[in-house]
Amino acid sequence: MDKENKIVEILEDFWPKNKAKGLFAQTVFLQEMEENKFGSYAKEKIFPSCWLIAPKTEDFYKFRFCFFVHPKVVGTDILTNNIRDYLGEKYRPFYAIAEFMNTAGIGIIYVIAHTKNEILPLDEMIEAIKEKKLENIGINWHFFSFENDRFVTKDPVEFFEKWEGNRGRPSHGSGWDPDVKDKIKKLDDKTLTELLLNEMFYTGLVKGTLKKPLNDPYDVDSFLMTISQKHIFPMEIKEKFPGQNGNEQFFGIDAGRIMMLLRLCIPNDANAIYLVREMDEKGKFIGWKYITLSDIIMTSSWNLQAGGPGMGGQSTQTIRLPYKYFKEFNEGELSEENLEKIGNLPKDIKERARDFGAELSSRFHGVR
Repeated sequence: MDKENKIVEILEDFWPKNKAKGLFAQTVFLQEMEENKFGSYAKEKIFPSCWLIAPKTEDFYKFRFCFFVHPKVVGTDILTNNIRDYLGEKYRPFYAIAEFMNTAGIGIIYVIAHTKNEILPLDEMIEAIKEKKLENIGINWHFFSFENDRFVTKDPVEFFEKWEGNRGRPSHGSGWDPDVKDKIKKLDDKTLTELLLNEMFYTGLVKGTLKKPLNDPYDVDSFLMTISQKHIFPMEIKEKFPGQNGNEQFFGIDAGRIMMLLRLCIPNDANAIYLVREMDEKGKFIGWKYITLSDIIMTSSWNLQAGGPGMGGQSTQTIRLPYKYFKEFNEGELSEENLEKIGNLPKDIKERARDFGAELSSRFHGVR
């Protein structure tokens, strides 16, 4: 079995099919940003995803951390204590994101996976997963913690000693549909490695080795920012087709995602973006559509509906959003001018409230 198929086999053990579809959409988007398909400076405006997890305590909501996993395996013998050695030109945007998360009261950890020869021991990992002994996956970890405006090294085991409990259990995937599996298999080696390292941090280290129970595990799919880094937008990225209720078209989104985005954005007066890789019901790609968090707040239904399983396997509640408020995601929407315009959440909501108030007066009070 070749490397790509081995990685897909491992991921299928842990991901439900809906998660696989969402991560595929996220991966395609990041690739297109790197290829500047949304403009000549697109790749300078994006930073990849992070885990958002908290210890399973009564006051867990005070102790949320975001974990960013380095996309490559590093050789143990060449590890350094300087985070710039790993981030390179991404250091400045990452520092801005660290400050953003810090303002929201979230802890920040940058995670490095390392092995003796810089190679993932895939056969060893597959065997460890089959035997349910994830402490034997053959990967070691190195942490950088953002403290007092600088990054300091941390030992992962010592760090997690402060997290209560030792009964955490890895989640298990559900069999993927053939089309989903084919999509994931077609991803390149670099991308599959990134996806695997992210999962091995969460499942292999936190849940499988340290066995830490978690409250509210979530993730941020990526961060969009202006070149100046004045405005940072947490992003959620999903693949879906619109629902229909009579003449009304809508997208349904997880209510918990909205709460998470609000938790990050309100302390920063920042907006967020919910991006959809729109498909038709036969699975044909239609285009990229997006809605801002400010428009989600102003246009969402207030009656929740049952949704599918979330990241932790529990059933979710979804909110309906009018299809017409999803805009085409293109180079113009990613311009500095537009991102500056929509970047402040309170300001954008106030403008939308004024617009709605004017329409209400015009229709019901005869005021124009």
